[in-house]
Amino acid sequence: MPLFANIKPPLWLCGILVMFLVMGHSEKKSLAEFDAYAAEYDAALNQGLRLTGESKEYYAEGRVGHIGAQMARLGLQPSNCLDFGCGTGTSAAFLRDGLGIRTYTGYDPSNDSISEAKQAVSWTEATFVAEAAAVPRQHFDLAFTNGVFHHIPPDQREEAARLVFESLKPGGVFAFWENNRWNPAVHWVMSRVPFDRDAQMLFPHQARRLLRQAGLKVLRTDHLFFFPARLAALRPLERWLRRVPLGGQYLVLAQKPQA
Repeated sequence: MPLFANIKPPLWLCGILVMFLVMGHSEKKSLAEFDAYAAEYDAALNQGLRLTGESKEYYAEGRVGHIGAQMARLGLQPSNCLDFGCGTGTSAAFLRDGLGIRTYTGYDPSNDSISEAKQAVSWTEATFVAEAAAVPRQHFDLAFTNGVFHHIPPDQREEAARLVFESLKPGGVFAFWENNRWNPAVHWVMSRVPFDRDAQMLFPHQARRLLRQAGLKVLRTDHLFFFPARLAALRPLERWLRRVPLGGQYLVLAQKPQA
């Protein structure tokens, strides 16, 4: 029996955590399962988000806005982006509009998800590929991933991280978003989501180690999204909670060393 099987967190906490778990499902637990899921992505996403009191746009904008602020601190303006585990391409417009990128490449091994993305995303500078070999090397200023790596088998994660490393230009940045394994309620919710029950989340220190092993330099780790809509008045406090490992997601920001 899961450790947290008999713990019932408050409804608002379940809601905020369901949001993070569902929003991360551009990733692929198994190709067949997520191919079947691709066409119903938005319906499933909206059903999960209903408990949070916010739309998917709120959280997507929050992630991209935080990346933009950190890139500005580094004095960097990305012109292109790799979306690793892009699913049906829902992040493309947010990355374009929020960061001002001019070209976008979405990679996902699910052929059905890539087909959906090509139909759904009308941006002419967006490209979608399902083969790792088709991802350009030494090309991107920024790589982005959201809730993808907990669906990659642990023995394949280093290869995936290495692909991101190889895709980046020297000095390029990897924005790695993952669900927060430190939060017990995350385990409670994930144990009740069919496509998350056997997912293996990464602790922040595991994510940092993975990125370092791939050759990246870790710049910072931030924890975000502490409060749901009904506690929105408390959100200004989040700027002082970035180091507190209790948010629904965390960001590890890493950079490819200059040649």
